[in-house]
Amino acid sequence: MISIAYQELAVSRSGYGWYFDNCPKNHAVLRNATCARSHGLKGSQYLFSSSHYICDRSIHAHRRLLVPQSQFGLCSSAINNQACSSSDDGEYDLVTLSNLCVDVLVSLDELPDDEDDTERMSLLEELSGNPPSQESWEVGGNTNTLIAAARLGMRVGALGLIGEDSFGSFLTEVLEAEGTGIVSGIVDRNLLPGRDHAFETLACFVLVNTRTNEHSFCSKYDFGPWPLFWNVHSLSDQAVDVLSRARTVFVNGFVFDEIPEELVVQAVHVAHGRGAAVIFDPGPRSWTFKEGVRRHALDTMLDIADIVLMTEEEAGAVIGTEDAEEAVKRLMSRPTRKNTKWVIIKQGERGALLGDAETGDLYHQEGYSVPVEDTVGCGDSFAAAIALGFAKGTDIRSMLALAGAVGAATAMGRGAGRNVATVARVEQILLDHLEKHPESSDKIHGALGMIVDDKKSLV
Repeated sequence: MISIAYQELAVSRSGYGWYFDNCPKNHAVLRNATCARSHGLKGSQYLFSSSHYICDRSIHAHRRLLVPQSQFGLCSSAINNQACSSSDDGEYDLVTLSNLCVDVLVSLDELPDDEDDTERMSLLEELSGNPPSQESWEVGGNTNTLIAAARLGMRVGALGLIGEDSFGSFLTEVLEAEGTGIVSGIVDRNLLPGRDHAFETLACFVLVNTRTNEHSFCSKYDFGPWPLFWNVHSLSDQAVDVLSRARTVFVNGFVFDEIPEELVVQAVHVAHGRGAAVIFDPGPRSWTFKEGVRRHALDTMLDIADIVLMTEEEAGAVIGTEDAEEAVKRLMSRPTRKNTKWVIIKQGERGALLGDAETGDLYHQEGYSVPVEDTVGCGDSFAAAIALGFAKGTDIRSMLALAGAVGAATAMGRGAGRNVATVARVEQILLDHLEKHPESSDKIHGALGMIVDDKKSLV
C-alpha cells in the first residue's frame, strides 16, 4: 500500500501546471501527462522543460516532456439529458468539443510502479475517493480556450463530460465564474447502461515523490478503453442542438481519446450545416496519429476543418516538415481537402504564419516582446482569438495581431486555466507595441476593436 502524504511541497500552483521551486532546472514545470502510458511513454521521462521550451512541443524527438491538454468533459445536469445553460439568445460564438478536466497535484512517499497496473488502479481508486484539497486543483484542457474566449467577450459553451462529483462541481464553478456556458453532453447516457464510471469528471493526478521530486501521472484514461465511448455511434440530441447554434467550433486532437471518428465527423457536419466554421488543432496528440485509425481520423479532420492550427513541431509530425511556410503550403495543397480556408502555423516567440487557401496569400504576425513566465496555454488562448476574428469577419492582419497578443499575455503568467490572458494585459501589449511600431497602427487598432465589451452578437 502506498502512503499518501499531503504535506507541503516546495511547489507553486500555476493553473495548468505546478512549478517545483527546488527543481535543478530553471522554472521547471510539471505538466499534465494524462494517457502517457497508453502510448508507451514512461512518466518520469517527460516531466521537465526549461522555461524557453514552447508548451506545445510534446513527445518530440528529444522526448523531454509530454504536455497533453488533458481530456474529457460532460455537464452535471446534462448527465440527465438536460442542458445546463446557454447564452441569452441561445446562440454561441464558440463551442468547444470535449477535452475538459481537472489537474490535481498529489504528494507521495513513494511512486507506484509504472508497469504495475494493479497498484496504479488501487492508487487511482484511493485518490478518487479521498483527493487532496482544492488548493492543489486547477482546470485544464479546453477550459484554456473557453476562458480566454469568454474574457474577450465571446459567448462560449462546452460540449463534453462533467460528472456529478466534486471535480465536476469545481470545474463548473470555475467556468461559470468566468462567464462561460456549460452546455450538454456529447453522448446520451441512456445508451450506456452500467457504465456510470465513464460519466465521471476526468481528474489527472500529478504524483510527486516528496523525497526525490520524481513525478508520475495517474488517471482513468491510463486504463482505456480508447476512445472511451468506442461503442457510441450518434451524438446526443442536446449536442446536435448546441452545435446547430454555434458560429465556430473548436476541436483538438484529444477528442479522439473520448469519442470515435464518426462522432467527430457528425459534429463537424452539424456545425457546417448551420454555417459554422470548424477549427482543428491536433495539438500534443499529433505524435499519436502516425498510422491506422488514428491517422485516418487526423486526415479526415485536416480535410473537413475550415481552419487548421498547429505548431512548427506538430507540423513536423503531421505533414513532415517544421518549416512554417512549407507546412502551410503542403496543408493548403492537400488534394483531399474540402473546406480549408486558413492554415496557421504557430511559431512561439517568433509569432505565427497564416496561409489563405483561397487566395494563396501568406500573412506573418511578428511576436511580441514580453517577460515570459511560461508558455502553457498560449496556443489554446491564441485559438480563442482566431475564433473571434473568424466569427467577426475581421481583417486577417488585425486578427493575427490580437491572437499573438492573447498568446503573449498568457505567457506572462504562470500556467493556464484561470491564469490565461486578461483583457487588460492584452490591451497593454498591443498599446506598447503600437508605441514602438507606429507603422502597425491599422492592425493594432483593428485588434483592439475586436475585443467585445459585452456578450451580445458579434455581428
